[in-house]
Formats: sequence, C-alpha cells, structure tokens
Amino acid sequence: MNMNYTLALFVLATLFLTTESIRCYNCMEVSYTIADKKYEIPNEVKCDKNSTYACETNMTACSNVKYKFSLTFTGVPGAAEGVMKGCAPTVDMTGVCDVAEEGLKESLKSMNIVVDDFDCSAESCKDRDYCNAGGSTGIFLVMVALLATVQLLA
Repeated sequence: MNMNYTLALFVLATLFLTTESIRCYNCMEVSYTIADKKYEIPNEVKCDKNSTYACETNMTACSNVKYKFSLTFTGVPGAAEGVMKGCAPTVDMTGVCDVAEEGLKESLKSMNIVVDDFDCSAESCKDRDYCNAGGSTGIFLVMVALLATVQLLA
C-alpha cells in the first residue's frame, strides 16, 4: 500500500477515534417586568464561558430557544423574556415552542399568572462545538485534519 494512503488512513482513523460528543452552552437567562420593575430569576445559570457542557453521546445537537410573552399577575400587567441553551437529541426543533408555551402556561396558572402573546424561536445546530453561542472551536480541528488528509493523498 502507498505510504501516503497509509498516512491518510491513520489521520482519518485518529480523527474518528478521538471525536467526542458535541459541546454546547447549557444555560438559562430569564427576566421579567411587573409594574415597571425589572427582576431576574435567582440561581439561573448565566450564558457565559462557565456554562459550557459536554453533551451525552445521544445528544447530537445544540439548541437555542428564545421566548418572550406578556403576563398578568393578580391584575397587574407585565412581560417576560428569556433564552435557554443546551444539548438536544436532534436538529429538528419542530414543536419545541408549542411544548414550552403549554408547559409555561400550565405551571404559571397555579400561581394565578396569565400568559398571553407568547413568541418563541427555536434553533439547533450540530456543525461545531458551542455553535449555540456563535463559537467555532471544534470545527477548526476537523478542518485541519481533512486538509492534511487531502495533502497526503495528493
């Protein structure tokens, strides 16, 4: 076998054997306003460099769910908005916002909070580590390995 092909196979095998599960930001930031006073949810995990997470192997994508809604608490109007980032089992985010809205309305109903005008967007990605925050750390190593393989085969 040609030495270049042997080296190329070695590079590809190393790449696949050392590939870990995807890494994502895993965090939640929520704020709400009632009677013109802004509050934040206590004990939330901020979306910063300290909220990185290596996903379980069955989680193949990163998710980013943003939402906002109006609310009424004992007759006083308010608003809330938030973002949740984490690992996801798939890139198909169909129905995520519907489930989030239903769960939110149900849980806040018990506290006499009415939710209206729910607006939500859900996205996912799996092209690189931390893709749910705009980073590009993981894809760099894959690109270097693929370029090296192409050079060896040339």
